[in-house]
Amino acid sequence: MQDKNELITMLKHFDLEEIDSKIYIGLLQVGPLSVGNIAAKLEIERGKAYRSLEKLRSIGLITTTLTNPIICKPIEPKEALTNIISRKENEFITMQKLASKLAVDLKDITRKQTMSDTPTVSIIQGRHNIYSRIGKMLQESAGIIYMVTTEKDLLRMYHTAIPEKIKICKNKGGQIRIITDIDDPNTFSIIAKLGASEIRIGKLPSKSRMIVEDQKRVLMSGGFSETMDMNDDNDSVLDSNSIEMTNNMYSLCEHLWKRSKEVEPVKKIAKQVSH
Repeated sequence: MQDKNELITMLKHFDLEEIDSKIYIGLLQVGPLSVGNIAAKLEIERGKAYRSLEKLRSIGLITTTLTNPIICKPIEPKEALTNIISRKENEFITMQKLASKLAVDLKDITRKQTMSDTPTVSIIQGRHNIYSRIGKMLQESAGIIYMVTTEKDLLRMYHTAIPEKIKICKNKGGQIRIITDIDDPNTFSIIAKLGASEIRIGKLPSKSRMIVEDQKRVLMSGGFSETMDMNDDNDSVLDSNSIEMTNNMYSLCEHLWKRSKEVEPVKKIAKQVSH
């Protein structure tokens, strides 16, 4: 049986707070209940339970009766999650349709600035934002990009748009070289499905990540949590286009690449994915 904490973590991707997930999971386990019984069984303050149930009803995870007391009934999981996905798809389509006009309108009110060649450095906070930035870097590249990171980090990337961005980069003639510290053969097939040009196994400098394109950009972070929680806002990376910093990190990656070895099972799977 799936651990409840893991279920709560996964449900965060569907915009559910911990209390929302606890109530929905509780209703699935116990069955239809009144608000009072839900609050009592799950030891949740009644007012918070009401607010959470209203949210769950509005996004299509539960239904409520017109009786007194009101009875809350959970929607079957597949249908419930599909309801949320459909809402997000509609939101995405709306943003796409507004983006072009909004970009022009915002540009019209933007003060013109003198272009500068000064290198920039910024901090990107939050795991979703980090993976979006990595995806953008991959999509815009046609060169060699090193991805040096942990096994768990690569497993998380597989559940994002990064595999598709890697494919776009490769179609433009780019190469994605992954260096990681895989120690579990069961994860080989999943990581290979990222579709990188080549994967090598080696000793990492630390439990951190470096994504580097020579002469272009570097994204790097110190130690980070190895949980599968995609909503980890404590995860952060330094993002810079400093030529000096990029070249130094790229040279380090080349050194690690030469000292790493390709694992045969990964090589075979990667070739299958590329074809």
